[in-house]
Amino acid sequence: MLAGMSAYSSLIGSTRADCWPMAQVMAGMSAVPVGHAIDLAFFFPDDGRERHDALVAETRRHLGGCLTAMEIGLRLALEETREIAAALAQWPQPVCWPTLRAQPTLLGPALLAHMQMRGGISLMLRQFGGPDGGSGESEADSLFPADDPALGEALAALMLAEGRWLLTAAEDQPMQPDLPAGFFAELLWTAAACLAAIVQRSGLSEAESVVPLVEAAAQRQLARHDEATGPIAAADRLVGRLGDRADAPEIMAAALQHRHFLLFAALAGRRLRMESAQVADILVMGPVGQVAALCRALGGSDSDYRQLLLALRPVRPSLSDATIVGEAMRYQELSVAQADAAVGALRAPAALRAKLDHLRRIAG
Repeated sequence: MLAGMSAYSSLIGSTRADCWPMAQVMAGMSAVPVGHAIDLAFFFPDDGRERHDALVAETRRHLGGCLTAMEIGLRLALEETREIAAALAQWPQPVCWPTLRAQPTLLGPALLAHMQMRGGISLMLRQFGGPDGGSGESEADSLFPADDPALGEALAALMLAEGRWLLTAAEDQPMQPDLPAGFFAELLWTAAACLAAIVQRSGLSEAESVVPLVEAAAQRQLARHDEATGPIAAADRLVGRLGDRADAPEIMAAALQHRHFLLFAALAGRRLRMESAQVADILVMGPVGQVAALCRALGGSDSDYRQLLLALRPVRPSLSDATIVGEAMRYQELSVAQADAAVGALRAPAALRAKLDHLRRIAG
């Protein structure tokens, strides 16, 4: 290792637009989208301006934990190659998360948004003591037929998967990377690139020979990945098992009352013909107007909307009592037709919505 060089040094040289925190200042002049640069500045603040925010902590826990788990898997797969194993042995502690912290522009906007949604759901579950507050059988559970083993298994799988998200640990402690396939691949290639860069810098192996070996190890992880193990997929399976019973209003009300947030998102997604992950994303990060549109399109009353806003407080600290009163008054003016139109627009492809949002921001 060259003197003065850290394992976490810039992977692309000394380009100032990619040097943190210079990326915050020059985001508009670099390849990093401005909105994404704002997210990066929020989640990876300068040391002198550290933010003690619960949502940031939860998001970083998911991101760092999943990345570290992938790094461990790659290291194990690369042990059979002596030169690479010797290079990595110089850095026995995880290096991918520190590298990402030093170079946060390695993160794509969609992946960061997904991790923020995961962190938000975890935070809400943690604030309320887990689904149903950890107190016995919930009303939502009691609505499920006890004599349906498949339904019981689906519910148990959801509770187990949610429990994994609630495990407390440091940012660099491994967490099962139960990500959708696309996000899993993006984060895995990030981990692979970090390790490959370190091995190449060590000089213990020919630089050109490193990439194919690291790629092969990553490909094996990709082949073994099962995105169905995550709680979002488990909630979707549970709703699928319910069939037409999932449309019963009392099940959705009970899911929200007892803080089964992912079940609520999956039930809402079924009724609104939206992906449950998108519904969860709107609940955690979307504009309050979108939350109102979802609630009205689902047939939610004024009281239902107030209860929904109260449930979202752990991830929306701006929802003070006065704010909720004001939002409730605006909700009274929102018609079903207006809500249906808004939800219809939300069903458009994500790329189209992102481009439209970008043009609206430019137009002011």
